[in-house]
Amino acid sequence: MVNMRIIVPTLGNILTGFLAVLIVATPREYIKGFVAYKLGDTTPKQAGRLSLNPFVHLDPLGTISFILFEFGWTRSVPIRYWKLKNKKKDLLKISLLGPAVSFILFFLCGLIASHLPEEDFWWFLMVKAAKYNLTYALFSLFPIPPLDGSKILASLLPDRYMEWLVKYEVYGVLFMIALLVLWIIPLVMNPFVRFIDGFVWMIVR
Repeated sequence: MVNMRIIVPTLGNILTGFLAVLIVATPREYIKGFVAYKLGDTTPKQAGRLSLNPFVHLDPLGTISFILFEFGWTRSVPIRYWKLKNKKKDLLKISLLGPAVSFILFFLCGLIASHLPEEDFWWFLMVKAAKYNLTYALFSLFPIPPLDGSKILASLLPDRYMEWLVKYEVYGVLFMIALLVLWIIPLVMNPFVRFIDGFVWMIVR
């Protein structure tokens, strides 16, 4: 049976979902960009990503996916690995940092929610932010560009394969959109979302 809440979300779901995405995106992408900048890559600064303005970190389709399917993605910080001081090692550090930040935010949001009155607006927001952060932490490990998992994989490959993977990153974005449109990603992520949903409720309550 089709869950109509996914197809036609309520105004409350849209609002809390959108605000939850801001909580997911801003710290994660800012920290990644800041660390990349400190490690020698000026690209994040040049691209205007060293900012706490959440809207520069949002991906429109990824945001919609979060609200409709309870998983999605943010606008990945551009990183030119050849500008980093220790190319592969630094790229691996930055790529692992994304999921790590999401895991930390998951625990923080869950902890805050556990101290709020249930069914309160802020409680709903923190619960949703906790869920989004955990699903994104797992989803971002998929080796599909531009997700962090693809950069983790690239940093572990020989140089010639690494350069090929980075070069064709833009096609990975189109591939991910196609998987979403064809309903393949939602089918794959559905078991994870269900598990995470139960896990989040256990933490919060």
